[in-house]
Amino acid sequence: MKKASDYVKVTKYVSVIGGSVDTDQVCCDGGRISAITAPGCWGPMITPKILGGHEVIRPVYIEGAQPGDSIAIFIEKVQPVSRFCSSGTSRSIPGRFEGDPSVKAVCPHCGIIHPDTRIEGVGEEAVRCVRCNRPIIPQTYENGYTVAYSAESEIAVAVPPEGAAEIARLTSAGEVFLPEDSKQHLATILGRSDFDGLPIRCRPMIGNIGCVPSAAIPSSKNTGDFSGSLEKTDLFKAPTAGQITDAHMDINLVGQGSVVISPVLVEGAGLYFGDVHLTQGCGEIAGHTLDICADVTVRVKLLKGIRLEGPVILPAPDELNSRFRPFTEKEYTLAEELYQCYGGEALPRCYPIQVVGTGAGMDAAFHNALQRAVQLTGLSLGEIKNRATVGGEIGIGRVSGCVYLTILLEHTVLKKAGLLSLTEDHYSK
Repeated sequence: MKKASDYVKVTKYVSVIGGSVDTDQVCCDGGRISAITAPGCWGPMITPKILGGHEVIRPVYIEGAQPGDSIAIFIEKVQPVSRFCSSGTSRSIPGRFEGDPSVKAVCPHCGIIHPDTRIEGVGEEAVRCVRCNRPIIPQTYENGYTVAYSAESEIAVAVPPEGAAEIARLTSAGEVFLPEDSKQHLATILGRSDFDGLPIRCRPMIGNIGCVPSAAIPSSKNTGDFSGSLEKTDLFKAPTAGQITDAHMDINLVGQGSVVISPVLVEGAGLYFGDVHLTQGCGEIAGHTLDICADVTVRVKLLKGIRLEGPVILPAPDELNSRFRPFTEKEYTLAEELYQCYGGEALPRCYPIQVVGTGAGMDAAFHNALQRAVQLTGLSLGEIKNRATVGGEIGIGRVSGCVYLTILLEHTVLKKAGLLSLTEDHYSK
């Protein structure tokens, strides 16, 4: 195994992850990992060679990590690199895939699975099979739009058709940024502008971040609401809930200043990230959003012997609903005085955490989050529900079945779970 480093720069990208992790890039406990990410969804979705609709960084081996541990991932930087991006609702094209257009694309003319492709021109016909030179993208926009971004103002805007056409031309000419090792065709090649004039405040977030699953699957399927779709093809066996880490969350609080705690399922953890979004509201209503290249740096901390059923998030305090932010000293003093008026003694300190739940639909995801909170805390389901009603809430990552449960927990409960020190440190800043 390569010697562990306190700084790892990743320049390679993959689409399939899990089962194990290579040891050619090893990060020590407390070290940092950085990379320029490739766009997540639509670029890979129109690139038949890429399985699963995501390109993520090649997973990094974390020294000392074993199954049953967890990794705390401190997100220190998420800085957009892209000037242009594109997204939209999806429409599959019959005859160009088998089962799942993001997993098993097929050239209908050559019969080749995952054919090599090249770019010729712009639009839906620009992505062509290398062998037969015919257009073969397996899916496209039902309703699509193209966006230009200003790093100076942190404002973006959906451009009119002439602007989308010019950005598509620049894409075809290779003048739109893409990391060197990325294999995707950028979605801006489609040149779509089914609506325009929408101003956008940019709040970059990471859609897919965590440790690898214990079974080899496309990285976009590392979540309970998408993993079942692997049964539609003969390329992968659908993993069980215990084989995935739910790293593909699309939760818009997972940005600069937040902490993601991910379960470790294989030796070395295999920490990875990708699918950075320029911005996104709760729910990712369209199923896709503005995927960009971004300069990302994270710091890792190994949590030995802390077993999680799924991710836990410590968001940046200013991203929390103000009702559930950590209480100030003045608020605690007032609350403790009231508490003691009615027989209480010292009022316990409480801190908010977010427990991620996924499943085949919103109801399943909601119940999954509740059960994970019960397992994490040792509290009864009834108490979890009550605490999450007046001291928390359910937020939506994806309407397809990914949620997060915000809940205020006493310091004794967090200490028992092994998360108190991390949580106190995070909110003290």
